Amino acid sequence: MKFCTGSRVWLTLGALGGASSVLLGAYGAHGLEELFSEVPRKRTAYGNAVDYQMIHSLLLVVLGFFGSTNKLGARLLSINASLLVASMLLFSGSIYLWVFGGSDWLLKLTPAGGIGFVLSWLLLGFQVRAKNEK
Repeated sequence: MKFCTGSRVWLTLGALGGASSVLLGAYGAHGLEELFSEVPRKRTAYGNAVDYQMIHSLLLVVLGFFGSTNKLGARLLSINASLLVASMLLFSGSIYLWVFGGSDWLLKLTPAGGIGFVLSWLLLGFQVRAKNEK
């Protein structure tokens, strides 16, 4: 199957995001028990970060397969995929850094990632419409 360069980038980043969420989830389940017993709130936050990273990595893969046949659709694909990557870094990344000893101020970045996730899902609707317009 052939993909345009942009789609290959998003498929690759989605695959890497999915793989790393599996590894981080396994590490959280088997390597962070002591940390989580000291601060139980971190277990929940970490689990949410892993879950949201996996879900949105899958969406990134979907976007990579989605492709586009027109300029508007290609532009929306690029914007949406970029937004997803930034949102994963803000949401999950800020939680991971906090869990691994970062300052509490990092958690102020998490909602920005969540808003980005919502915008990305909404943008997907526009992409579907743009894809059908030629």
